[in-house]
Amino acid sequence: MRCDGQTPTCSPCADRSRHCVFPTIQKTRGPGKSKKRLEALEARLAAIEHRGTRQPSAILAFDSEEEPEALVTCPPLTAPISASAPTPTIPFIGIPAFKQISKRFPLSGQEISTKPLDRVTFSPLIVESSEAILVQQAIDELCAELPFLHIMQLTAQLNQPNIVQKPDAPWQGLFNAMIAMAISLKTHRGSAREVTPYAWQFFRNAYAVLPELILQGDTIGAAQAVMAMALFMRQSADTRTTARILAMAVRLRCTAAPYVMPSAENIQLPDEYENRRRLSLAAFVLDMEVAVNTGLSPTHAEQDVLGLASPAPGPTLHDMIFHARVELARIQYRIAAQLANPTRSELVALESELEAWNLRVPLEIRPDWHYRPDASATAQTIDVPLATMHMVYYNSLCMVCWASVRLVMEQVLKSGHLEASNYLALHERTSHHRNVARATARAVIRTMLRFPVNSFASLWTVICYPLAASIALLAVVCKEPDHPDAQTDVSLLGWFAQYLAKAVRGEGCDLERMRDGVFKFQMVASDAIVAALGSAMPVNPSLWPLTRASGETGKAMSVLMTCSSYIPMYLAQALIGNTPNRDTENTKKLAKIFEFDWGDTDYGPFVPDSLIPATLKPLYDQVKALLADGHSTASLQAVWDAALKNRSFPRTHTEVKKLDRRSQAFEALA
Repeated sequence: MRCDGQTPTCSPCADRSRHCVFPTIQKTRGPGKSKKRLEALEARLAAIEHRGTRQPSAILAFDSEEEPEALVTCPPLTAPISASAPTPTIPFIGIPAFKQISKRFPLSGQEISTKPLDRVTFSPLIVESSEAILVQQAIDELCAELPFLHIMQLTAQLNQPNIVQKPDAPWQGLFNAMIAMAISLKTHRGSAREVTPYAWQFFRNAYAVLPELILQGDTIGAAQAVMAMALFMRQSADTRTTARILAMAVRLRCTAAPYVMPSAENIQLPDEYENRRRLSLAAFVLDMEVAVNTGLSPTHAEQDVLGLASPAPGPTLHDMIFHARVELARIQYRIAAQLANPTRSELVALESELEAWNLRVPLEIRPDWHYRPDASATAQTIDVPLATMHMVYYNSLCMVCWASVRLVMEQVLKSGHLEASNYLALHERTSHHRNVARATARAVIRTMLRFPVNSFASLWTVICYPLAASIALLAVVCKEPDHPDAQTDVSLLGWFAQYLAKAVRGEGCDLERMRDGVFKFQMVASDAIVAALGSAMPVNPSLWPLTRASGETGKAMSVLMTCSSYIPMYLAQALIGNTPNRDTENTKKLAKIFEFDWGDTDYGPFVPDSLIPATLKPLYDQVKALLADGHSTASLQAVWDAALKNRSFPRTHTEVKKLDRRSQAFEALA
């Protein structure tokens, strides 16, 4: 019988004369457990539902009511470890509910495009038949140095009807890049600044199909298109983008369809094989040139170099030059791989290989610095591919000899001191390499003085070699101002400065900054010789009466032949490019001493603004306004001269009116 809960005594217990125990039983019994369990489960469910309704960015947050500092409690790292230290409490991070993630699937599915990759149109400048004619006229010159494609096959394609509107991505990339190169090459003297934006429009058309070529390019035509883009970028100051696009071209060539050998069953296979061979060799030569000059690692692997077949020497002059360039590029591969941390035996082997290569070259195209060291600066001009090959060889030999001198000086400095008794022995050990580096630097400048100034684009692709040679001559003159050949070196610096002045004045090349810099080089070297030959002047670099920052300039120049800088070419590349290398910081120090305006961009102080893609927008805008008002070409030249004085340009492009810009640009084409 249950108690009815009456107090002080329930009715049933009173009727039976019993003591009621209900209050005691109620106290010890407590509330029902089933109800509390239900309440706990409901609270847990509510917490889980609340967690699922939060934003995706907060799903992984800690679900704890404690302060953030109390989530993980552990002693500091510097505190001594003891056995009584409390164990760190690491909270459990729950995995977000898949139910909430799955809600994004239908939402994102509405934005996902399942159609093929669309082509981004950077420019509305559509190719017309006039540009195709221009490419046909310039195709031989475009492929003279690096024949990366079959000229006859490309000419046959250009003669096909409606070839301009062919929608094929590899063809559009190749065709637009070839048009851009042809416009830069065939620009009339004095009009390079005006035509540069016009050429960049077509390159942007080619660059627009680059994603398609990378993702869908399984033919050799895709690699040819990207290679053409790299050759055009080689004419600009953006050396970083040039190296990247060239690496893409090499990878596309390697990852396209496997190598096709000629077969009698398919008459198209010989052309395919020839295109692959030409592209492989041209990409290899250009890759080694970029690697040696900028200090970047080559894109080609060692097995690619070993398996690369050299071209057979052809009957024409350009065929022989290209065969020699491929063989020279094999040596450049080892230079690029070993010059960062060379050994004495490696440098000796490289110098021997370069000399052996020179002896194998036919006499009519052989570099002749050994036989005509005093070649006249007024000699007739030579072919562009031949001049380029000579300067590449001279620069490679100069870099190897410079590294040899630097290696000896590093060993001496590591010993801690240089005794007077050992100085003559050290000078004798390095005299051969110093003399060869000096002779090859002279040969580069003499070759450059015979380089034709017909195209600013062709001139810019090789301008790094005489600039590096000028830095090398400046260094050796400041190191040994009393050398018998020091005055000749200063004269060569003056000749090169006058060559640049002629290119600026007569051809309209945008080389004013480089011209002024080389004139400063000549001035410093001349002051060094005057100070060394003066009877009252001590032969001490820190006391040379130089025009600007006398002591600091003398010290900076004198250490160039020691361990301060790596290679003169790296200094030159930092002055005219935007790719960082081992000597970028040294170049900035020299620029500060010589008062060169580096600016706040990644480009060096000698870079022309017309060769920087980011500087074209204000020029586009002002040219558009003048074209709309019917101004003449002289007014356009004034706009370029005024706008290029400002170096703080936005890094964006703008469009150009198609018809007006095309008509004005073709007036400036030769």
